[in-house]
Amino acid sequence: MRLRKIPIDFLWEGLELSGDIYNDRGSVLLLKRGEVLTQDRLDKLSKFERGGYITTSEETYQEILNSGKAPRAALQRVYEEAVGYTALKNDVDSIFSVTRNASEINMEATETVTKDIFTKIKVLDFPKIFQCIDAPREMDENLQRHSLNVAFTNGVIGQWLKLPEPMIKKLVCAGLVHDIGKTKIPEEILNAPRRLTEEEFEIIKAHPVYSYELLWDNVDEDIRLAARHHHERLDGKGYPDQIAGDEISLLARITAISDVYDAMISQRSYKESMIPFDVLEKFKKGEFPGLDERLVDLFVKNMVANYRDVKVQMSDGRIGVVRYIPPNDLNHPIINCNHDVSQTDDKWYCVCIANQTGK
Repeated sequence: MRLRKIPIDFLWEGLELSGDIYNDRGSVLLLKRGEVLTQDRLDKLSKFERGGYITTSEETYQEILNSGKAPRAALQRVYEEAVGYTALKNDVDSIFSVTRNASEINMEATETVTKDIFTKIKVLDFPKIFQCIDAPREMDENLQRHSLNVAFTNGVIGQWLKLPEPMIKKLVCAGLVHDIGKTKIPEEILNAPRRLTEEEFEIIKAHPVYSYELLWDNVDEDIRLAARHHHERLDGKGYPDQIAGDEISLLARITAISDVYDAMISQRSYKESMIPFDVLEKFKKGEFPGLDERLVDLFVKNMVANYRDVKVQMSDGRIGVVRYIPPNDLNHPIINCNHDVSQTDDKWYCVCIANQTGK
């Protein structure tokens, strides 16, 4: 019998085991099939297996994984490690930490991570990438996750535009470093657990200039300008330079869309995260003024197409599959849930994108 490792925090009180549970090496039987887990048993498991893992059969592993009851954070952590997202996030964190401490960006490391992200975009399908992007994040990892997510999203948009590979790599790099200037912003402002004051927001608004300055003259000017101009608006009402229209490069326009999408998806202590369908509806309604409408249309169209057949967790706890997203009602997709096909509404709705493992 093949045994699979599974984190103890995937288990929950009241779970009736469909298979035996062994220690992390599979050599010691801990719990027998048919037993119902109590909190006391869970506590003892955690104390006995200090590594945090147990093993069980493939059948039981899949049952727990696809139950919809395993803690989402635990599922997400294991998933991100499996697809390589965690390693990339740690690499980005290292780049930002060095920049924060030395006031100098390590472009060699940045180029290496850019290549690694570009490779992931080529080999991972859309649900696997966006399961990582759409996940809630901790406040203390917001900057590195945001930068990594914008890099991924930039690259995906570049693919949808059928841009040449060198341009897509520039887009990935631009997304990676667009907020590097935030390493010069005081952390008490950057990670404030509330809305910023007007004075604090003015300080934050300096970060595109800082990003541009940290990217030395030997960095491709397209990348530098994308970092400087990702908060500019086509109507001239952006910052820091108040440029408009064709003065804003394609890389900056794409980065602006990726930046807004990830900002809306993320959860901070003063606001709830949003699910993709709600964000896409806001894009479609033009609630983010100054973006390139042609690029927004392409982004929304492709996002909608790629979210079909993706698993979602519903407000009643069940796992469903997106079957159709009405073009004029993007935030009310039609869901197949246990062969019951219905459109979401205010009482029955998608809570989050579910774990795509086994899809």
